[in-house]
Amino acid sequence: MCMAHALFYKKDLKDVEIIFYILIFCMGTVFGSFFTLAVYRIPLGLDITHERSFCPNCEHKLGFKDLIPIFSYISLKGKCRYCGKHIRIRYLFLEVLSGIVFLLSYLSFKINFPFFEMEKIIDFIAFVLFYVTLVIILGIDKENKTISKKVLLFGILTNFLYIVYLYISKGKDMYRYGMYLGIMLFIFILDTILLSKRTKSFYFLQILMLIVYILMYVDSWLIIPIILFSILYEFLYYIYMKIKSVNYNTLNILDEPLDVKIPFGFCISISSIMIIILNNFIVL
Repeated sequence: MCMAHALFYKKDLKDVEIIFYILIFCMGTVFGSFFTLAVYRIPLGLDITHERSFCPNCEHKLGFKDLIPIFSYISLKGKCRYCGKHIRIRYLFLEVLSGIVFLLSYLSFKINFPFFEMEKIIDFIAFVLFYVTLVIILGIDKENKTISKKVLLFGILTNFLYIVYLYISKGKDMYRYGMYLGIMLFIFILDTILLSKRTKSFYFLQILMLIVYILMYVDSWLIIPIILFSILYEFLYYIYMKIKSVNYNTLNILDEPLDVKIPFGFCISISSIMIIILNNFIVL
């Protein structure tokens, strides 16, 4: 009888665990929906927390049903409920992809369901904040070829709090983090001084700040595979944009003008997220 109860308990626990994983995926899709909003609004200086979402075409405020990730896109067949304007499928793709990445990142921390360890929960939350920062940065960089300093500052502050937690709970050495903060401050001041003489910030210095921010979170040796994969992504992005620019009416590839501005922050951010999740699966 006890054996039967034990089997039923394990089965029920497995069912609950699957439901929990679905909830984690759904939470990731919510973040994906937020990313599209943040990437659109932040460069325009619009509020991303208090103002309700609206259609960029007709500016109608969206209702609750319009804000449900994935379901709202499918139920409305990819169109705005109010003006009928087609919604780009990339929004649906980003929501699904964010849900998958969110679930994979949760699994990579090997959090023992249902006996959650507070230490691993805090590590996971720190990664989520890091992930949110990088995804918004990569989205803005892909569209505008610039690294948002406001978003980067948010990431630095949240990561600093995590570093303080590691110092208090595990006695982690603060020296290298202090060094990275010093480097970040130096680059930021240099960029601000140079910016006062230009109309735009130096993209190279923005990328340096992004790399230093990533180094503040990851183990130093991980920056090597991150940079290598970033170079691979940059090459693939170049090839993709080259193919996209081909004039298929003349099929003349060699004579096509080539002016591809590679979003380095986009490539580095994607590489960082992927490498960190893979490293967690292998090491943790």
